[in-house]
Amino acid sequence: MENKFNLLLIITVFALLQTSGYAQKKEITGIVTDPDKLSLPGVNVLVKGTNRGTSTDFDGRYKIAASSGETLVFSYVGVISKEQKIGESNTYNIFLESESSNLNEVVVIGYGTQKKKLTTGAISGIKTENFTERPISRVDQGLIGQVAGVRVKQTTGLPGQPFSIEIRGAGSITAGNEPLYVIDGFPLSTEGSNAIGGFSSGSPLDNMNPNDIASIEVLKDAAASSIYGSRAANGVVLITTKKGSKGKTKFTFNTYGGINKEVNRVDMLSSEGWIKRAKMMIDSQWVGSGIAGASASQTTAERIATYNAANPSAPLTTSNNRYFTYLYDDRWDIPGHPGLDYIDWQDKVFRT
Repeated sequence: MENKFNLLLIITVFALLQTSGYAQKKEITGIVTDPDKLSLPGVNVLVKGTNRGTSTDFDGRYKIAASSGETLVFSYVGVISKEQKIGESNTYNIFLESESSNLNEVVVIGYGTQKKKLTTGAISGIKTENFTERPISRVDQGLIGQVAGVRVKQTTGLPGQPFSIEIRGAGSITAGNEPLYVIDGFPLSTEGSNAIGGFSSGSPLDNMNPNDIASIEVLKDAAASSIYGSRAANGVVLITTKKGSKGKTKFTFNTYGGINKEVNRVDMLSSEGWIKRAKMMIDSQWVGSGIAGASASQTTAERIATYNAANPSAPLTTSNNRYFTYLYDDRWDIPGHPGLDYIDWQDKVFRT
C-alpha cells in the first residue's frame, strides 16, 4: 500500500512540473514595419538559441510561443536584424531599419565616382583591408576568392609569374580573355597568356606593390564597353592607388615569414650502396659480353688481358668505349674513395 502511495506521489509531482513548464510559455504577437511604417511580410522570427520560429504574414503580423526571459530575433533581407527580449507584455511591435551603409559607399565607375546605391552596372569592389590581412606578393593574387564572377588562375608554377584573370568566364576561344586594367585612370591592356602560361610582354600588375593599393573595382557587365569600347569586352579592373593626405607622417612596415619543407622525399643509395650496384651491373655486362674466359671474379688487369686476347686489333684502352663498360673505377676499392664526390641531388634541389 505504501509503495502504491509513493508511486502516485511521484507521478503527481512530475505532472505538476510539466504543467508548470508549459505554463511558462505564452503567445507573443505583434507587427513588424519598415522605416516608412509599412508592414513587412516574410520577416523571420526565431526564438534565440532554439529551433522555434515563424514568419510574418502579408500584413506583417506574427504569432509565436515564447517564455518570459527568452529573446526573439527578427531578420529580413536588406534590413538590420533586431533582438527583442520577452518580458511581462504579450505584444511587441518591431521596427526594422534599412541596412543602407553599403549603399552609401562610394565606388569608382570608370568615369568618376558614385554612390553604390545610384549605380546601375555590375560592380564589385575590394578595399585595401583585403590585402593587408593576407600574405600576398602580387596584386592579382589578392583577387583570389574575393569577387563573385571573377576567376583567378595560376597558369604556371614559376615563382613571381602573373595570374590569368577571367571575368564571368571565357569570352573567346582564339582571342585573349584578359580584362582591361585601368590604373588611376590610365588604361593598360594586356595580351592573353601564352602556351606555357606566361605573358610574353608581361602583365600591367608586375611592378605594383599591393601595399600601394587603395581600392579595386571590377566592372563585369557590358556597360563598361560604353566607356572603354571593345577593349572592355572581357571586363575592366579599375585600380586606385593610395595618395598623400594631410596629417602626421606615418611609416608602415609589413613582413611575413614561413617555413618550407619537402614531402615524400625519395630514399637514395649511400655511396657504398651505389658502388655495389654499379659493380653488379659491370659484372653482368662483362660476363654477358660473350668473350671467352670472362668471369665476374676477375680483377681489372685480368679483364684487360682477357679482352685484348680476344680482340687483338682493338685493345681495351681508355679511348675504347668498352673500357668503362667492363672495368671498375680503381678508386672504388680504396677506403674513402679519394677523388670522388658523391652527390644527393635532392639536397641540391631543395637547398638542404
